[in-house]
Amino acid sequence: VQSVVLEAGGSEALELHYLPFHLGKRYCTIILSNEQVGEFVYSVEGKAELPLPLPLLPVQSPHVLRVSSASPGHSREKPTLCFKCSNRCVLEEELKIPLVNEAMERALVTVAQQRMSSLEIERRKITGTLESSSVRAAVSTRGMSRKEVQPLQTKLQNKPPYSEYTVEVTMPEHFEIPKTISLPVSLTSRVNLKTAWQANVTENDAVAVPLKFHPKAPGRYPCQIILHSPRDVRVYLIECVVNSEGTEAELEFVTPAHQSVTQDIPLNNQTLQDWKLRGIVKGNGFYGPPVIYVRAGERVQYPLMFRPVFECITLGKLTLQNETDGTEHIFGLKGVGKTPLALDHVVIDCQVRQITQKVLMVPNYTQTRLICKVVSDLPVVSGAQTLDIKAGHTASYPINISSWKRGKHTGVISFIAEDGEQQQTQCDSSVEETDDKQPLRRLSDEASHTLADSKPIFKAYKVWFSLEINSLPEASLQTLTVQCAVQDTVGVEIPITNPTNESLHLDVLLMGPGLIGERSLVLRPKEKRSYLTKFSPTITGRKTGCVIFQSDVVGEFWYELELIAEKPVATTLPELQCELGKWTREFIPLVNPTDETLKLETVNSNPSNFSLEIEPKKPLVVAPHSSTKIPVQFCPSALGKANHTTTITFTCRQLEEWTFHMSGVGLIPLPMEPLSISTCVGTHSSIIVPFRNPTDDNVLVNVLLTDQEQTMHRLSTSILRQSISKESAFCLPLKQTQGILLTPKEKMDIPLVFTPDTMRLYESLVVVRIVKEDGGSWAYDGPEPDSKPRSISRAGNNGSIKEIRWVYPINGIPEAVLSRSSPAIIRCQARNRIEERIEVLLTGSVPGSSASPVVTAKPQSLINKQQHRIQTEVHVTEGLTTTEEFLYDIQFESDEDKAQLESSVALCLLSKERDTHTGIVTLIFNIIFAPYKPLRCSAFLAVRCATGGIWKFPIQLVSTEPEVDDVINIEAVGLNKVSMVGFRLTSQTRYVEPFTAYFLPGSGSEFEVSPQSGELLPIHSAGTLITVSYSPSMYSKKHRATLVIQTGDMQWMYDINGVQPQYMPPTSQSSRIVSSGVVRGTAVQQRNFIRENLQLTTTSVSSPIKGCPLVLRTK
Repeated sequence: VQSVVLEAGGSEALELHYLPFHLGKRYCTIILSNEQVGEFVYSVEGKAELPLPLPLLPVQSPHVLRVSSASPGHSREKPTLCFKCSNRCVLEEELKIPLVNEAMERALVTVAQQRMSSLEIERRKITGTLESSSVRAAVSTRGMSRKEVQPLQTKLQNKPPYSEYTVEVTMPEHFEIPKTISLPVSLTSRVNLKTAWQANVTENDAVAVPLKFHPKAPGRYPCQIILHSPRDVRVYLIECVVNSEGTEAELEFVTPAHQSVTQDIPLNNQTLQDWKLRGIVKGNGFYGPPVIYVRAGERVQYPLMFRPVFECITLGKLTLQNETDGTEHIFGLKGVGKTPLALDHVVIDCQVRQITQKVLMVPNYTQTRLICKVVSDLPVVSGAQTLDIKAGHTASYPINISSWKRGKHTGVISFIAEDGEQQQTQCDSSVEETDDKQPLRRLSDEASHTLADSKPIFKAYKVWFSLEINSLPEASLQTLTVQCAVQDTVGVEIPITNPTNESLHLDVLLMGPGLIGERSLVLRPKEKRSYLTKFSPTITGRKTGCVIFQSDVVGEFWYELELIAEKPVATTLPELQCELGKWTREFIPLVNPTDETLKLETVNSNPSNFSLEIEPKKPLVVAPHSSTKIPVQFCPSALGKANHTTTITFTCRQLEEWTFHMSGVGLIPLPMEPLSISTCVGTHSSIIVPFRNPTDDNVLVNVLLTDQEQTMHRLSTSILRQSISKESAFCLPLKQTQGILLTPKEKMDIPLVFTPDTMRLYESLVVVRIVKEDGGSWAYDGPEPDSKPRSISRAGNNGSIKEIRWVYPINGIPEAVLSRSSPAIIRCQARNRIEERIEVLLTGSVPGSSASPVVTAKPQSLINKQQHRIQTEVHVTEGLTTTEEFLYDIQFESDEDKAQLESSVALCLLSKERDTHTGIVTLIFNIIFAPYKPLRCSAFLAVRCATGGIWKFPIQLVSTEPEVDDVINIEAVGLNKVSMVGFRLTSQTRYVEPFTAYFLPGSGSEFEVSPQSGELLPIHSAGTLITVSYSPSMYSKKHRATLVIQTGDMQWMYDINGVQPQYMPPTSQSSRIVSSGVVRGTAVQQRNFIRENLQLTTTSVSSPIKGCPLVLRTK
């Protein structure tokens, strides 16, 4: 194109052809000029790379696989010369390289045609010289420089010229080829341009180049050969395929005989050619397609199947030959045929004592005729003993089932072929066999013998079926009806006769809930006997059961039982006895022997006298195969039996009704349990005596207070009232004590005030007397008491009771006034032990039998003067040695203090002394205090007199800080660097104990402890590791801390000191080492500074008056 027309605002595309002949970059400048707009330039850069591969001339060699350029239909494939060789050998071949570079010749023709005029092109087309050698030579010569043309002309005049080529290969470690080759310039160049494959190329038109190939491992080795000369560049492709001598992989197949297993072998074609692979399978039982195609770039699976027909171990080989590239892949095969699986599971339904027939289809997977022995482990199966099966066919085999007992029978039937010689014998004799059905051989004998005699690798051909025979029973001999209540037992007798002349053994099967009996029975010849079975139901309802008798001789016969379980029989519990006004408890046992959970609902016919201690809104649950006891309270409302009966019924779905009958008797009340009241002398205290009308009648209540128990034998109320002492310490602050009306079950609280004046035990009785409001009496049919009753009054000769009395014994215990003096302080260092003696004085005490006189209360002023003295240590004098009259202990203010100190404090009474004139008792105690950790606690030393009276003396237990257990010094390793020290600690018991670790206030923050809490391991163990770390930030101060490790009852303390690292000053070292061992002495001349100063005449430089004379001279 010589010119380009551009419209206003438009653009135009210039077509540029680039045909390089040399490697490297080339530049081109395109100048566009216009008179109006001027000139503008485009610079074009062209980069020449290696040319496309050229085909090599065919080589006649057995190692040549293919020449891809010569194969039709492979135009997309690069021309490649392929060789094959085996591993561990050297391939030596000669490559035939054409003298003429056809690609370059075609490029020269293209350039020449571009430079021809259209007229010349037409002329040369007519003459057939458009691609002649003269045209190519002219273009080639025009592109040469003068230096290249002159030597070439000189060579053409003398002898045929040669072109020197340097040779490069891409895999020099495997391919060896000369570094340079010389290709002569052909003087007889082809007039018309044709390819080497189209023209008849002779040996004079090519040069043989030697090639050596050294394989390293099996595989494909593609190589690119580059020939380079000043005027020519060529690329040739060769490829060597190395096949392995052995197998590439081992494949093992394991499957039962007659079953197949398939292994897919992946074939991945990453080339540009379609593959055709031929599969060669060797080995018994291995199968695979003979030919498989893999398209370029695709992935295909080669299915290899193993299906053994025997129980065997076989070896094989799979060879995949790639006919496209000549490669081979060899796989070693191992097949293990296990014991075959059942060919089918056959279910046969039959009836006892009847014959049922079933046909089995038996296949022959081999290519030979087989005669199989038939064996089975089921004695009820019969049929022909052999079966003849043609090669590759299936034969039918009928079997007969004759069952003599019910149930499910499982087993197998096997068809086992023998080896070749025995097969021939069986074939000859099979014609004479009859079709009579005979019992089959037992599998345990015949089959095991046949398999044992077979070869070790290939066992006998075997096919087997699993059989499931369901035998239905025949009609029963008789139907028996059995009735029984739940949780009861009834016996059923069944007559049995032995019709044979030999002993008959019968197996007995019991089917049905609640049936119990012997599992076997032996009858003598012609014997008649009754078989006894028991029916014990656990759930109500109507069900069906049976008793089955089985024998190998007579077969099976059975009896049907119609089982009727009725609701349980009511249970009557023993009669309960309880005093009127009290209650007693009885338990109802509930047993659940069933496999179901019983959810019981309860019904009580007499809840006023009998109450169940269960949650009323929730059902009672009894788990399977368990038992429970239900508590029932009995509270009588009258004397004797009266209406003290109830029926408690438990209802549920399984038992319907479960009934229990209970009854009780109200006894004459005996004295109640004593009530105790205590207060200080001179003060008062009160208690409430609760009373409830237990009867179902309106009653009138009289409340009496008496000091003499023997007056209870008197029946007159006036006499009872007169027996009460006016100076009694007890009183009843009731406005009305006589004729108090109480309705049935109504309650009344009776207050009682106790005001002691001496330190002695006070005893009294509170008597509650009731009579009917209407004046009637109570009948009594209960047991009479052993002694004369004191709690009732008879109405007449008929034995009826007119009044009933309840007696409440009251014990008043006075307490001494608590001392107001300072408590005795017992001080001890933690983890130490101290013993102190305490002397206490008991005023108002009357110990021993000689203390019958009653000591009256003293005025308060006198009591203050005679305060109790508490001393830490006194001298024990002789006195009374009996100590049983006093009880003593230490009382703590809280349970927490008691838990901490109870095991650390012990108290012992050393002596007791009583003043016969004043009655004051002196007790001397020895107290042992051994605390484990620091604490402070207040307590009381309580002393109780056997005749009454309680004295309390305050004491204070103080445990001070213990001495430190150890001093731990931790040396610092540097500023802001952590140094650690660890130690192990155990608890003081055999169990682990929780602990806390902390530093006391004032400890340095440079210390840390780990862990701060945890558990101490038991004593005699390795112990728990405690780690203390030290990280100083300065060295100018002392770092100290106190570590505390505390458990519930123990404490340890450690002083922690932070130690600075030891400073080592630098030491000077002499530069020379004296070899002589003798040290020579040297005289040292001392300097006399005074003499030197006297010789000075002027001041020195350091003087404020520099250079002045020291001596002033006057003229």
